[in-house]
Amino acid sequence: MMNKTKKLLSAIVVCILMATALSTVAFAQSPIKVDVNGKEINLGAHQPYVVNDNVMMPLRAVSEALGANVSWDGENKNITLLRGDNIYIMKEGKANVYANGRVFKLSRASEAKNNILYVPQDFIQAVFGFQPSYDDKSFRLSIKMKALPIHFSQSFRIEYMDDGSKLVTDGENMRLLLVPQGNEAPKGYKADKIVRIPLKNAMCASSTQVGPLIKLGVLDSLKAVTTPGEKWVTAEVKAAFNQGKVKYVGGDGMGQPDYELVKAVNPDMVFAYTGAYGQQAMIDKLSEMGIGCAVNNEYLESHYLGRMEWIKFMAAFYDKELEAEKILNDAVKEIDNVSIKIAGYKAPKISWGNSNKGTVYVPNAGSYIGKWIDMAGGDYAFKNVGAGAAGSVKISMEDFYAQSKDADILIYSSLITYLKNPTIEGLIEENPLLADMKAVKNGDVWVYGADWWETIPDTDRFIKDIASVFHPEAFKGYKGDKLIKLPRK
Repeated sequence: MMNKTKKLLSAIVVCILMATALSTVAFAQSPIKVDVNGKEINLGAHQPYVVNDNVMMPLRAVSEALGANVSWDGENKNITLLRGDNIYIMKEGKANVYANGRVFKLSRASEAKNNILYVPQDFIQAVFGFQPSYDDKSFRLSIKMKALPIHFSQSFRIEYMDDGSKLVTDGENMRLLLVPQGNEAPKGYKADKIVRIPLKNAMCASSTQVGPLIKLGVLDSLKAVTTPGEKWVTAEVKAAFNQGKVKYVGGDGMGQPDYELVKAVNPDMVFAYTGAYGQQAMIDKLSEMGIGCAVNNEYLESHYLGRMEWIKFMAAFYDKELEAEKILNDAVKEIDNVSIKIAGYKAPKISWGNSNKGTVYVPNAGSYIGKWIDMAGGDYAFKNVGAGAAGSVKISMEDFYAQSKDADILIYSSLITYLKNPTIEGLIEENPLLADMKAVKNGDVWVYGADWWETIPDTDRFIKDIASVFHPEAFKGYKGDKLIKLPRK
């Protein structure tokens, strides 16, 4: 009798322990799916699990799927997330997330399983500002994103509707309602134009707008451009021309396109730009023809990362915003690495400009180029010119020489393919005053690589290449291609 009682008690204890374990850690009967605004994201082999009704998520996989750059410090057991100019740090086994001097307390501490760090679902709210909710009947964690974070630009917006549509405000404050193919446009939203996405037949009226399409893997949607095929350098675009997938419709040299050719292409959307030298006349004409335009004004940005961030604007038309967010944040990380690499080196004096008929155009100190020079560790000869302004300013060749004569390095802002004689002697022939400049005498003269205007999303590469010109001792063995050194005859 005593043995039977002991066995019964033992069975009861085992049942209680099992019930407790199951109530503490409940792995879903089916894999937990995770979506952002209804679009499922791939977390790879790292399966979320449930603890006391709280979904524990693989930190790196979910953060990278949401566009963050993630790095792990194994020595200190810290994980760092970078999003725009925000840095988030979390430690294994702790519930605190540190962000720019603020502390966020999570519902549970992070925990490592099979060398993967997991965090509770409120991590998404604390770090990304998105709202997560879990449905234990469908085993689905849904993340609600109301607007795409824009870190550096203030010139466009992307907001999300409940039905998968999105409202995009372009560079001219035009409101474009982007509706998935096959869906009905939502009622109650005011927009200037309805656009079906993803685009299948796009036209770019600037070569700078094509780079983002390549980076996002959607170049196959590009059907027309305003730059002739022989002027393109990027291999992907040249191949598209050779295969007849992309057509030149006129408009080279900031001219008007051939509207009959544009009509024949019949693009779903034309990406154009405005501003002082913009394409307003073309936009008006296309509007009369019933062809819509979206204004991409990346060239007007004063910050190089604001300029790059327009990749998100382009991405919205292809449902690739989070991929664009990741591209941006990875670039920010690489730029930070460059900054660390050149720390402590003396800044060389830099002159930067381009002449035309005796007038020189130099970038304002407040322009993205002025900021590039500063970030790459240079001392800009014109740092007192247009400190708060974007774009460039015109000065005389005499003034340019006076402020640049003792510069260590001259960046002559022309594509190498535009120079009649791409040598130092050829440059002096066109600009005799340059002959007495220190940089010219020392042979430290550089021009733009042929793909300069075609690769805008490579901002981290631009800064690394520029820094390697300013500080070659810090980049031994590295050969960039965004700047080309002019040879002597």
